[in-house]
Parts: sequence; C-alpha cells; structure tokens
Amino acid sequence: MEPSSSSSSSLLDRDLRFDLYAALAALGLSAFLVVFFWRLYRLTVSARPQDMLPIAGGKAAAAALRQKDVAALPVFVHGGGGAAVVECAVCLAELKDGERGRLLPVCGHRFHVECIDRWFRANSTCPVCRAAAVGQPDAVPACKAGSSQVMVAVQS
Repeated sequence: MEPSSSSSSSLLDRDLRFDLYAALAALGLSAFLVVFFWRLYRLTVSARPQDMLPIAGGKAAAAALRQKDVAALPVFVHGGGGAAVVECAVCLAELKDGERGRLLPVCGHRFHVECIDRWFRANSTCPVCRAAAVGQPDAVPACKAGSSQVMVAVQS
C-alpha cells in the first residue's frame, strides 16, 4: 500500500506546485499589465492641453502672475440673447449664457475664469496674443476690439 500512497502524494505535490506557479505567473502578468496601462493612461492624459500647463514652481514661478494680480482682472457674466459668441482659447469651448468669464484689459480677450486662472499660475501673458496681462493698455493695439490685424516681428 505504501507505493500507491507515495505516488499519490507525489502527484498532489506536483499539482500543488503547478497551481502555485500558475498563480504566481498570473499575479506577475497582472502586475505588469497594471503598470503598463497606468503608464499608457498617464501618457495620454498628459497630452490634453489643460494638463500640459506646468504647475507654478521653479522657473515657471517667475513667469506666473501673482494671485492678487489675477484677482484684480475684471470678471463678467456671459449672457443675453444677442451676446456675441466668445470662445475660451484655453479650453477651446464657447462661454455659455450665465458662465463667468475674465476680461484681459490690455488686449480685450475673454476666457473662462477657471481656465485663465489656471493659465496664469504658469504664465503672465495672454494665451492668444502674448500681450502682458497686466500693464499698459496701449501696448498691443492690434488686439483691441475686433481688429483683424496680425503683427509678426522677424529678427534677423
């Protein structure tokens, strides 16, 4: 009787060992796939424009506006049936009736409050014309009130 019990015990050990190896392989493959898809997700998310804006810190902090300067910029509520269509150049969506927007007094461009505030955490210029957000109003005459001129400066 002993030979059959030792052979069944040996088969049981082999089956148990195989199951253990299969479970470890499945766990390893699962961990690899999770890491792979997480990196793929982060790569695609970082391709979105709103995520490409750097967080203020280091070199970007010098270019960012102070919070009090951003808060001093005028806020308006978009609305009315005859209101002109305003597109936020940061998120590329139109301002809907009742949404709050921020007007840049230097160049006259308009944006969603949340979008332009996020932009100003890393930048100090208008995202459309690159005019200084705060400063002299006559510094960028081409951007004023519907002007369709575009000025290009070429350095040689």
